[in-house]
Amino acid sequence: MQIKQVSYVKEMLYSQGNMFAVLGTVAASVLISIPYGFNAALIPLIGLVAGETIAAMFIPYSENFRAAVDKKYREQERAASRQHFLEEIHKREGIAFKVFGSMDAYQRMLQHVASLYQYASDSRTSLSMNDVEKLDDATLDYLSMWLALTVIEERANSVNMKEVETRLERIDQDLADIKPGMDQLQLQKARNDYLSLITRQRRMLSRKAAIEAAIISMPDQMDEIYQTIMTAPTSSDVDSKLAESIAKLGLEEDLEAELEGALRDTMPVISQELENRKQSRVAAGVKVQPQAQKNTQ
Repeated sequence: MQIKQVSYVKEMLYSQGNMFAVLGTVAASVLISIPYGFNAALIPLIGLVAGETIAAMFIPYSENFRAAVDKKYREQERAASRQHFLEEIHKREGIAFKVFGSMDAYQRMLQHVASLYQYASDSRTSLSMNDVEKLDDATLDYLSMWLALTVIEERANSVNMKEVETRLERIDQDLADIKPGMDQLQLQKARNDYLSLITRQRRMLSRKAAIEAAIISMPDQMDEIYQTIMTAPTSSDVDSKLAESIAKLGLEEDLEAELEGALRDTMPVISQELENRKQSRVAAGVKVQPQAQKNTQ
């Protein structure tokens, strides 16, 4: 899926400052037209058109302007994803909290991120807004993992594996001793279906173990990053430590694939959101590290 294309010219034209300029010019034209007539009222409007044309040739191509627009869209995307994840989790509130307790760890992560946004606005600290955005993305990764666990639990509860294995044994017995009137092809098909179901369930439980390990460690990693920054926010070596910590905090490629796999069949919309966020991070220059590379750090 393609990443949404942004029209920077449109963003400039509809920016708050530009809208105020347009409204102010129109108001000035109306006031001028009262004593001096329509022709005089055209002068501010002509000046506005000329100014807008010149501005459209430069402002949309400014790096600072584009960075501000991109940041706005990233914030909107995070807010929409966060709301969607929380809605789906609360729909499964009984299972979600049974699987992984309360949301205290998530709330603590949010508080850390909010505090770090304030620190990043201080020019004396080496912490950048881009670094904090990566930590903010990690809170969404946390929610997506929690949602994946609830979906896995739902699917696991919907299948009685002992009954499936018992039925598979009966089919194997029938295939080993085919009696007149038995449809061997149908029995073989049923056997393959049961084997596929068992394989999917086992693969799903493997995903659950990987996701559980990540969701338990992520709040602790966030606490460590927060303490590192808070103890020495202006230290010269914070940059290297922070970059390393944030890299370890992000999802590995294989775990991200596990999340998408856990949600693809039952919640394709959420799975697509994860894919879109991955593409957005790549477009912003935030690469997801392979598991092997992380283990060497």
